[in-house]
Amino acid sequence: MNGTWTLTKLALQRERFIVPLWLLLLVALTAGQVKRYATGIPDIAAFAREMAANQALTAFAGEIPSATLAGMAVWKNADAIYTILGLIMILTVVRHSRGEEESGRAELVGAGVVGRLAPLTAALAVTCGSAVLAGLLTAAAMTATGADVAGSLAFGAAITAAGLVFAGMGALAAQLTQSARTAIGVAALGLGLGYVLRFVADGGGLAALKWLSPQGWSHLVRPYGDDNVAVLLISLAFTAATLAPAYRLLVRRDLGHGLIPERPGPTASDRLRSPMSLAWRLQRGLLGGWIAGYAIAGLVLGALATSIEEVAQQGAAVEEFFHRYTASPEATMTDAYLWLIALSLGYVSALYPLLALLRLRNEEISGRAELLLSTPVSRARWVAGHLLFALAGSVLILTAAGLTMGLVAGAPGKVLAGALVQVPATWVLAGAGVLAFGLLPRAAAAISWAAFLFVNLFGEVLGPILGIDYWIARYAVPYPNLPMVVSGEPFTATAILIMTGVTAVLVAAGLAAVRRRALS
Repeated sequence: MNGTWTLTKLALQRERFIVPLWLLLLVALTAGQVKRYATGIPDIAAFAREMAANQALTAFAGEIPSATLAGMAVWKNADAIYTILGLIMILTVVRHSRGEEESGRAELVGAGVVGRLAPLTAALAVTCGSAVLAGLLTAAAMTATGADVAGSLAFGAAITAAGLVFAGMGALAAQLTQSARTAIGVAALGLGLGYVLRFVADGGGLAALKWLSPQGWSHLVRPYGDDNVAVLLISLAFTAATLAPAYRLLVRRDLGHGLIPERPGPTASDRLRSPMSLAWRLQRGLLGGWIAGYAIAGLVLGALATSIEEVAQQGAAVEEFFHRYTASPEATMTDAYLWLIALSLGYVSALYPLLALLRLRNEEISGRAELLLSTPVSRARWVAGHLLFALAGSVLILTAAGLTMGLVAGAPGKVLAGALVQVPATWVLAGAGVLAFGLLPRAAAAISWAAFLFVNLFGEVLGPILGIDYWIARYAVPYPNLPMVVSGEPFTATAILIMTGVTAVLVAAGLAAVRRRALS
């Protein structure tokens, strides 16, 4: 354990901007939601009854823990908090463990007076400490709004438990695999599986499945209702069950290797003759996973559309919620739901081009880009190969979701158009990623993640919490500007052309910056 405290201080220094940022975000989501409901909903009990009867919203957010102001605020944001925090925990612990080995820094550090367990322990100290701090700050913020102290502490404990579970999952994945990218993928697969199990449990009435989901364990606490914190013993036991083999593997494996060996790459072929074919070889796994995931999501979400008309008649609050996603008096609540889902899928799909473009930075850091560029390959062609799959991949992903959702919902053409109209907004974020890679390569990952979270949260979450009208968001993020073709608005190309033009300018500026800067 020698050197643990020194490495912990180093990790804290590296996270000094990121950790406060997402902690502030969590506090704003929870406390701000209480304020929003307190000023905007006069009868919270009636609102809770209407929301509880909505099977579609229950699938997305989970069961309502209590018909109180604080309970409804928890219902609105808790599932997103558990999942976002889990992703942050995975990224953090892998970055400070397997990421350090992959870059070679862990070998240099280990050449000093540093114990074998110190790097992983330091990574877990920062990660788990951040989860505990997130729970405490959230509990304090909820208490400050006038919420029950016991319920606030239970909610904070549920948040902390979710963070600890996925920190342990990330630590174990870092020992099983040889690359940080694969470790994040393995742990994120567990995160996604937990979300799907919880989604099906609440949306399909299969409550038993919630006991198999890490996010479900936190949901079972039911803050401001049952305050059943005893269920979090499962979360603690699961965390211990992942950390024990993680440390066991750490002391038994070779530095830089994992329990699961990497397979030899495919043999060279005549087709691997250009930056484009190399980019396809590197991107095809990521693209295939996204297409399959979106096709399945389209099937599940499209199946829920059949019950929306009946649900929308159960209260004015539900009808008002869906009304904001309609553009014509003739539009039905089903049309509003389908546009809401298409818009939500568009928001999330913006992550794919950013991940695809961050592969450029990984190639640069590893030194492979320098080898490639020592051949008669220009930097513009190298970047363009990955950019093509980032842009075209967005089209394929949204097409998969639009086709499956439209076929199940009985409106294939309309839903497919609603999915494809999201593409230009997604491209804007891709252009921002290229510009960040060109101008500030070391901060490209942080800028990409910040842009993604801002676009996803400002219009639908932070904007309303801060009292900013939803339509004002059109000046800050691209998605509210899209024509709502599913819910009755005629298609106009103005916003599409503007976004495409903005993307072209961002990409051109990014390519110019890449050509002029030195490789890291």
